[in-house]
Amino acid sequence: MFTRRASMPPTGRSACVGSRLLRRGQRAWRGRRRVPPGDAVFAVCDVGQEGAYAEKIAIKADIVARKPASLGHVEAAALAVPGLTALIVIEDTLQLRAGETILIQGGAGGVGSVAIQLAKHIGARVITTASAANHTYVRGLGADEVIDYNAQDFTKAASGCDAALDTVGGDVTQRSFAVLKPGGRAAFIASGSQAPKASRGDVQSLRPNVARDRHHLERLVALFEAGAIRVPVVTRFPISEAAAAHGVSQTCHFRGKLVLVVR
Repeated sequence: MFTRRASMPPTGRSACVGSRLLRRGQRAWRGRRRVPPGDAVFAVCDVGQEGAYAEKIAIKADIVARKPASLGHVEAAALAVPGLTALIVIEDTLQLRAGETILIQGGAGGVGSVAIQLAKHIGARVITTASAANHTYVRGLGADEVIDYNAQDFTKAASGCDAALDTVGGDVTQRSFAVLKPGGRAAFIASGSQAPKASRGDVQSLRPNVARDRHHLERLVALFEAGAIRVPVVTRFPISEAAAAHGVSQTCHFRGKLVLVVR
């Protein structure tokens, strides 16, 4: 059982919503690797589980990781889901390598913000799409080239990419295949539970499996402590303004992550 701090899910359907949580473990768990009661922890609720807006929640021990002192509570909540997703996409699914070029759709969002940093840490060249207001932000994360999606057609501005990450969905999904070179691969996290069918036969269409586990959270912490990544920009809302926060979330046009502060 864990008391917790803050989170914002993509949608809310259950009586007690929320998918990112952290605070302090109140009960040590069985197993070889235990976190003593009172240690600060963070986690992402298991697939299909919500309830992180509650002050206490029961969660599987093996998907919880220690929160380092160098990472604040709110910042850990903001990093958990986008960091976990970006890590699995960039390192596990796309297996991005140094010297490759990747197009990241929606670079100013939570996943995009972390994905840009991970790709640059690996040594890749990063092209990203963002509104004009966010160009300085994504360049500060390491983007080598920024495409204004309101003024430019990204299929004409980018080509010959080794990889692409679509965090946007909609018509962007199928159009993303156009920027790939033969043999390229594209990962999709905003177009359903299955990888979309590619519009051409010489590229790969991939749907990352964003599983919850301690290993990836600990990898995320190691990258943060090494200075390879930083937390996306955070906008905080008190729990009393949860409805307003959801309204902002549903626009899909905000920078970084939204975090509800429960107490």
